[in-house]
Amino acid sequence: MAVMRVTLSGTYLGQLCQNVIHFHNPDGALDDVAVREEILGNLVIPIRSLQNNQATWQVMQVQKVDGTPSTPSVFPLSGHVGSLSGSGSPPFIAALVRIKTAFAGRHGHGRFYVWGVHGASVGNGVFESGAYSAYGTTFNTMTNRFKTGGTGPLVMVVCPRSDPVNFHPMTALVVPNIFGVQRRRNIGVGG
Repeated sequence: MAVMRVTLSGTYLGQLCQNVIHFHNPDGALDDVAVREEILGNLVIPIRSLQNNQATWQVMQVQKVDGTPSTPSVFPLSGHVGSLSGSGSPPFIAALVRIKTAFAGRHGHGRFYVWGVHGASVGNGVFESGAYSAYGTTFNTMTNRFKTGGTGPLVMVVCPRSDPVNFHPMTALVVPNIFGVQRRRNIGVGG
């Protein structure tokens, strides 16, 4: 058994964008390279299909964080860019993805953001209906891959930084129809 921290980094319109997502590697059978391949094929590539082509993925770090933490493995993601051509949205707009678990309270849920939102995905400040449908389909597929008993070898989890063994498995990934705002990604604010 192992809890893996996956840190995904990229840039969009000159702004650093980073998400940290945790996964339970139930029997510990996947090494860092196998975790990279699973996340690349079933999380990064599907998200790329929703992003503007000015979104550039740069690095994935994979690290075992329970017990004695391992040294992070760093994998470049060169060549991985968003798929949608045309104007992008401002860099502070991001799609919020809520990580639901079977546990109530503030420790029973998490979130990450899809940065590099395509300009045509936004209509009057909310999701354009076709884009919202595409996000829903993508994250339903991802839920089925990364939930307990899902089709993949990893389970997405929510866990406290101080005690990663005390994790809660994901039951659903939900995208609200209103975009999140990442103030620190505004031009000139920082990473």
